[in-house]
Amino acid sequence: MHGTPMPIGAALRPSRPRPLPWLVASLVLGLFVLAPATGFLSLMAGPAGAALLSPTQLNALRETGLLLAGIALLAGTMGAVSAWLVAIYDFPLRRLVEVLLVLPLALPTYLAAFIAVDLLDFFGPVQGLWRALTGARSLAEYRFPEIRSLPGAVLVMALVLAPYVYVPCRLVFLHSGRSVIDAARLLGARGPALFLRVGLPVARPAILAGLLLALLETINDVGATEHLGVSSLSVAIRDIWLNRSDLPGAARLAGLLVLLAALLALAGRAARPGNVAPPRGAAMPRPIRLSGPAAFAALTAAGLPALLGFVVPAGFLISRAILYAGRQSLDPDFLAAAASSAMLGAGVALAVALLAGAVAIAARLAPGLAPALRLTAAGYAVPGTVLVLALLPVLRFADDALERIGAGPLFAGTAAALGLALTIRFLGIGTGQATLALARLPRSIDWVGRVHGMRDPALAVKVHLPAMRPGLALGAILVFIDTVKELPATLLLRPLNFETLATRAYGQASAGTFEHAALDSLAILLLSGLAATLLIRRP
Repeated sequence: MHGTPMPIGAALRPSRPRPLPWLVASLVLGLFVLAPATGFLSLMAGPAGAALLSPTQLNALRETGLLLAGIALLAGTMGAVSAWLVAIYDFPLRRLVEVLLVLPLALPTYLAAFIAVDLLDFFGPVQGLWRALTGARSLAEYRFPEIRSLPGAVLVMALVLAPYVYVPCRLVFLHSGRSVIDAARLLGARGPALFLRVGLPVARPAILAGLLLALLETINDVGATEHLGVSSLSVAIRDIWLNRSDLPGAARLAGLLVLLAALLALAGRAARPGNVAPPRGAAMPRPIRLSGPAAFAALTAAGLPALLGFVVPAGFLISRAILYAGRQSLDPDFLAAAASSAMLGAGVALAVALLAGAVAIAARLAPGLAPALRLTAAGYAVPGTVLVLALLPVLRFADDALERIGAGPLFAGTAAALGLALTIRFLGIGTGQATLALARLPRSIDWVGRVHGMRDPALAVKVHLPAMRPGLALGAILVFIDTVKELPATLLLRPLNFETLATRAYGQASAGTFEHAALDSLAILLLSGLAATLLIRRP
C-alpha cells in the first residue's frame, strides 16, 4: 500500500535534509516569530516623543518590581503551603479543598480586581456590614484598608495566581518527592521542620516554575492593575501609545518589559522541574491523619486561599447575575459578545492546533530544527500590549502590499489582526502539548514505517497525527479558554463595534457599573473553569 519496502539498512542510515520540514519551519518562524520581532525593532528605531524613563515611567518600573516581588512572595507561599497540607495530611474537607484550590485559575485577574473593589469599597457589602455592626456612618469614624492600592493588588492577584504554584508542588509532594519526605519522617522530622528542611528544597524547582507562569501573567495584566490603582509598565505603555500617540516611545518602554519577561523565562528554564508524573501502577501514599486543633489549622490555612480566591468571587458573580438576570437575559449585546468570544476562541484554537501539529511533526522529522522551533513559544512570554505594538508595522506593511496588487486591506480594523495576534501569543501552548504527546511515540515506530516505504507525508498523517491527537485537543481547549479570558490584546486590536465578554465586562467596570456585566463575568468564569477542570482530571 505504501510502495516497495526499503532495505532496513537504508532506513537506519542518516537521513538527508528533508525539504518539507524545513519549509514548514521557515514559514512558521518567519510569520510568527521573525515578522513581529522585525516590526518591534523598526518601531523602536523611530523618533520618540519623550525621553525614556521619565519620572512617571520610573515610578511605573518601581511599582511593577514591587508588584512582582509581592506576588512572588505571597503566591509562592500560599501555593506551596496549600500543596503541602493537602498532599501530606488528611483533615476534614481535604478532598473538596484540594479541588477548590485549582479553580482560582478560572478567574481572570481583571475580574478578580473588579469583584474585590465591588465587595470592599465604601458602598460595598463588606464595609456596609461593618458600619451596621459598629454604628459608624462615614470613613472619618473608622479605618478600613484601601483595596485600590499596591498591597491590595498584590493580595487580589496572588489569590488568583497561587494555583500556578500549587499544581506542580502538589504533584511533587504526592509523587516524585514523596520518597524523600517519607525517609525524613522515619528519621524523626515532623511538623514545620519537615516542611522547611525537606519539603521546600524538594519542591524548589516546581515553585520557581510555577512562579514563572504567575509572574508572566502579572506583567501581561492591564485591567487588574489599572483598576486597582497600580501604575504598572503595561499600563504606562498603553498610556504612551493611546494618550500621547507616541508609538516609538511606547515600544522603547516595552523593550524593558520584554527584557523582564526574558529574564523571568531564563530563570524558570534553569529551574525547570523534572518529571512529576506518578509511575504506572504506583499506589497513592496515605496522608497523615490530623484531628482537633491541628486539623482545624490545616483546614484554615489550605481553605482560606480557595475561599477568597474562588468561592467568594464565584458566589458574588452568581448572586449579581441572578439579581440582574431579568434585564440582561435577553440583552442582544450580551448574546453578540458571547458569540464573538466563542467564534474568536474557536478560530484561534483551530489555527493554533493546525500550526502546532505542523511544528511538532517538522521537529520530529528533522530533529535539528527543534531548538529553533522552540522560539514559537516566545509569544506566550511576551505581554499582549507589547505583542500588539510589535505587530502594528507588520500589519501596515501587509495591507500596503495588498493594496499595491489591487486587493483591499485585510488587517486594518478587522478581526483578522486580532486573530493573528492571539495565535502568535498562544502558539506556544499548542506546540508544547503537541510535542509532549508526540514524544510519547517511540522513534522506532518511525523506522518501522520507513522500512515499509512510508514517505514523510504518509508518516505524518497516518502515524504522527493520531499520536498527537490528545495533545492537540488539550492544547486547543486551553487556547480557547485563554482567548476568552484575554484582555490586553483584544482591547487594543478589536475592530469597531466588536465586543467580547472580556471587553464588555471591562467596559462596564471602567464605567462604574460592573454589576451590569455580571452575566458576562459569570460566562467567562464558566468557560475558564473548563481549563481548571482539565488540570484536576489530568494524572
